[in-house]
Amino acid sequence: MLLVATTLFARAETSGDVAEVLFQDGYTLYQQQYSPNAFTKFKEAAQLGHAKAAYYAGNILRRNHTYITEEAEAFYRQAAEGEDVYAMLRLAQKGNFCGTLRNCDYGRQEWLQRALNSVLPKAEAGDLEAMKEAYSVYRVAGDKKKAWGWIQRAAEGGHAFSQYWVAILLEEQDMGFYWTEAGRRADMLKWLKASAEHGFPKAMFKLAVEYKEDGRFDQANGWVDRLGQTDYFDALYNYGLILLEGPKGMFKYPAAKPVEGLAVLMALHRQTGSAAVQRSIDKRLPSLTTEVVTEAEVLSRELLVDTPILHYLPKFGI
Repeated sequence: MLLVATTLFARAETSGDVAEVLFQDGYTLYQQQYSPNAFTKFKEAAQLGHAKAAYYAGNILRRNHTYITEEAEAFYRQAAEGEDVYAMLRLAQKGNFCGTLRNCDYGRQEWLQRALNSVLPKAEAGDLEAMKEAYSVYRVAGDKKKAWGWIQRAAEGGHAFSQYWVAILLEEQDMGFYWTEAGRRADMLKWLKASAEHGFPKAMFKLAVEYKEDGRFDQANGWVDRLGQTDYFDALYNYGLILLEGPKGMFKYPAAKPVEGLAVLMALHRQTGSAAVQRSIDKRLPSLTTEVVTEAEVLSRELLVDTPILHYLPKFGI
């Protein structure tokens, strides 16, 4: 404990700096799906006044209980008072978020209006992050048209997540009007590519999959080659499998690379402890030579070293 405290204060001199360090550590743990450890960091940061940390602490409690507990509400209120728009939206949401509690009258319309008042001036001034937030505000308000307009503006401005989200909305929620499904799909791929080119790993992986589905294997595998450079769990997992399968796999990757593919899976398992990754390794070991396995073990020690493997969980979507 003393070593941890000494390390923290060596990295930060003020309570605000300490809170930010705690938040960043918690956020990494959260994206690694280590929620209990993340909650501890977020709670400590929230106690030092960090609004975003308070939001995530509340969110973990809400997800654990499937409704907003009194403790979660307190964290959300702290975050909302610190101008966290998504905390305001949690308090503004309709539905059975109170669980068995009977005293959770949040003044939903007031919180929704406050969220609008907070985000719109910044969005109208050209703030891309605020435009993305405006999308969520209007979705909670039930105005899909305005929500769609703001997320499109954020995407057009070059916001990588918004470009990805526009693609998802086009594909899964039929947003926008198109004469043909081919036209809709073309736009979906356009926005996925834009997001991928901005380096958003979820878009990179999905774009590779979509190109594969269309039979555009050269383009698909061009993006496959970039998946191994990301820190995204799904991208790295599938990258290793694709290299192992080579031309016989669904991606028809030009050449099998069993050493490299197995090394990626071994390194990914070392960093995450994923049972699914271990099962994939165990399934393929009988078909690989001792030499391949040995070389892969050696190579794996050089891969993903000190790289937190993330899941890119959305702030408000879950």
